[in-house]
Amino acid sequence: MKRKLAALLCSVLLLTGCGNDNTLPKCADLITTTDREISVSVSRIDNLPSDFLMGADVSSYLSIDKSGAVYYDYDGNKLDMDGFFALLKSSGMDIVRFRVWNDPYDDKGRGYGGGNCDTQAAVTMGQSATKAGLQVMIDFHYSDFWADPNKQMTPKAWLVMSDDEKEAALESFTRESLTKLKDAGVNVTIVSVGNETDNGMSGETGWAERCSLYNAGSRAIREVFSDALIAVHYSNPEHDYVTYAKHLADYNVDYDIFGTSYYPCWHGSLENLTSVMKEIADITGKRVMVLETSWAYTLEDGDGNGNTVSHEENSDNPYYSFSVQGQADEISSVTQAIADVGDAALGCLYWEPAWIPVNYYNPQGRDADKVLEANRKAWEKYGSGWASSYASVYDPADAGVYYGGSAVDNQALFDFAGYALDSLNTFRYMREGHEAEGLTLSQIIMPAPISLEYGEDIHDYLPMTVRGELDNKQRLTFNVEWDEEELAGITEVGEYTAHCTITDEIPGSDGTPRKVMIKVNILPENLLINGDMERGDATGWTISDPMAGITTDDPYRGDYSLHFWSEGQVSFTASQSITAGADGELVFSMKAQGGDMGDGHIVKIVVTNESTGASVEGSVTLAGWQKWQETGSIGDSGIPSLEAGAGDKITLEIVVSGAAGGWGTIDDVFLAYK
Repeated sequence: MKRKLAALLCSVLLLTGCGNDNTLPKCADLITTTDREISVSVSRIDNLPSDFLMGADVSSYLSIDKSGAVYYDYDGNKLDMDGFFALLKSSGMDIVRFRVWNDPYDDKGRGYGGGNCDTQAAVTMGQSATKAGLQVMIDFHYSDFWADPNKQMTPKAWLVMSDDEKEAALESFTRESLTKLKDAGVNVTIVSVGNETDNGMSGETGWAERCSLYNAGSRAIREVFSDALIAVHYSNPEHDYVTYAKHLADYNVDYDIFGTSYYPCWHGSLENLTSVMKEIADITGKRVMVLETSWAYTLEDGDGNGNTVSHEENSDNPYYSFSVQGQADEISSVTQAIADVGDAALGCLYWEPAWIPVNYYNPQGRDADKVLEANRKAWEKYGSGWASSYASVYDPADAGVYYGGSAVDNQALFDFAGYALDSLNTFRYMREGHEAEGLTLSQIIMPAPISLEYGEDIHDYLPMTVRGELDNKQRLTFNVEWDEEELAGITEVGEYTAHCTITDEIPGSDGTPRKVMIKVNILPENLLINGDMERGDATGWTISDPMAGITTDDPYRGDYSLHFWSEGQVSFTASQSITAGADGELVFSMKAQGGDMGDGHIVKIVVTNESTGASVEGSVTLAGWQKWQETGSIGDSGIPSLEAGAGDKITLEIVVSGAAGGWGTIDDVFLAYK
C-alpha cells in the first residue's frame, strides 16, 4: 500500500509536468511516502570489539549525484556531497568503501557505468568522507569493470603481459592510485587486494599466480599507507574458506583481514557465518569482516530497470520483511553474527545504500516513457546504471547484453526520491539501542511445513520457535510449546496439522494465549539411499557432472540438498538403482527450486522398471529462489505409480538441463511402496 501511494502521487506529478526544466517531472521535492516516516527498532549489540567498524560501500554516489539525483536528510534538507558524508557519519558509520577499477572507459573516454569508479572518483569522494571524519577503505578490483566470483577480467592494458609484467603493473597501479589518495589527504585505513577473488583475480585462476598478485598489491600498500590494514575478500562463507586460508599461508601472502560478502538470500545461515569466520580467525590469527551485505525495503522497482530482489524472484522471507524495519533487522543480525566471532571481528559494511534512481519511474504515469528515457541517458552519460552500452567492448557477454540501470535501488537506505530512511540510523542504533514506541503484534508467520518418514520422531523436526511480525514489520522470535496429546495421534502416513502455543510475552497482547499451526506430512518409508541428501555427500547417488553436488545451499528441509550451477549450459543427471523387495506399486516424488534456466528447461524425475521396461515420470518448471515445486506420484493422482515385482531392478533418474548460468537445488527425493 505504501508503494502504491507513492506511485499514485508520482503519477499525479507526471501528469502536471512539474520539473526543474519544465519538461521532465522531478518527484524528489514533492513526493511523500510513509516508508521514510517509519521508526525502526534495533537492539543494542553489547559484544562489539572496541575498534569495530560500521559502514558502507557508496561507490556509485558520485555518478548519481552528477546525474542530477538529490539526497535529503531525515528532516528533508537537501544534501551536497559534504552533507551526504556528514549524514553517514552522524548515522553511526565509521568507514566508507570505494571500489577502484583500472580503466573503466572505452577508447573514446566513455564510461562503462557502475559509477565509472576510477581512482579520481575515489579521491573526490574520499576527500568529503575524510572531512566528515570517516575512515576510507579502497577496494581494488584489478579489472576495468566489475569483478566477482564468476568474472575476474584482466585490465585491457595488461592483456599481453607476462605473469611477471602483470605483477609489476599491479604493484605500480596500486602505488600510483594510493599516492594520489594520500596526496589528496584521504584517510585510507583499509585496502582490499581484489574483490570476491574466490576463483581468480585479473584473469589469473591459479593460487600461485593469484597470491603473487596479492603480494604485489600488499607491497605497494605497505609503502604508501604503512599503517593501513590489508584485506583479502571472498564471496560466500559456504565455500571452503579453510582451504583458501591454507593457500594464503602456503604462499606467504601479506594481509591483515580475511573478508567475506554475506547476502542472506544466497550465503547460508548466520550461524554458519559466525562459525566459519571464527574458524578462520582461529586458524590464521587475522581479523575478519563482512565487507558486503544488503536487504530490500520494498519489492518495487524505482528506475525502470528491474531489480535482483523483486516480486518475480522473491515473495517473502521468514526472517526479514521487505521493509525499512527488515533492513534494520538484517543489518543488525549480520553485525551481531560477525561480532559473535569475538575480538577478531573488525566490522560489517553495507553495500551501496545510496544507489537510488536518477528519476523516480512510475510505469503507470503518462510520461513514464520520458522518465525512463531520461534515466537511460543518465546511465549512459554519467555511468549511474550498473553498466552502459560502452562496456560491451570490454564485457560483451554480460554488459553487452544486459546494460542498464541499477538492480539494487530497492536495497538503498534512501527511498526512491532520495530521502534518508530510518534504517540508515541502524549503525548508530546498534551501539545505543532504539525502540519504536507502541508496537503490537500484527501477525504470526506460519512455520514452514515439515516432512518426515514413517517411524521417525516428529519432535526431531518440530521448530521450538516461531517468527512474529510487529506493525512496523519488525520480526521477533517467540518460544513455543507443542500440544503433546495432538502429536501422539500423528503416526500414520498422511497429511496433518499440529498446533503450538507461544510462551513468551507478546507486544500489545492482552494475555490471551496465541496458538500457531504447522502442516505435517508423514511420508512412506524411502527405498532410496540418502534421498534427503542428509548424509552430506553423494552416498547412494551417481551424479554425471561436477556442476551438481551435495551442499548446504538452500535445502528444502534439513541441512543438505543436491545443488547445481554452471557458468556454461546446465546438463546433468543424478540416479540410483534399487532391487524391489516385494510385489507392489511404487510411487515417487521430489522437490526443486531455482532459476535462470531459460525457456524450455527440463527438471524431471524418471522411474524405470529395468526388468519390464515400463517407466513413469514427472517434471517441474522452476519459478525462482525458494519457490519450491514438487512433482511425482506421491500426492499427485495425475501421475501413475509403477508396477514392480519382487527382485525387479528399479532405477530412479533426475534429469536437469537448461541455459548457461542456471542454478537450483533438488531435495527430498522419494521412492516408496504405495
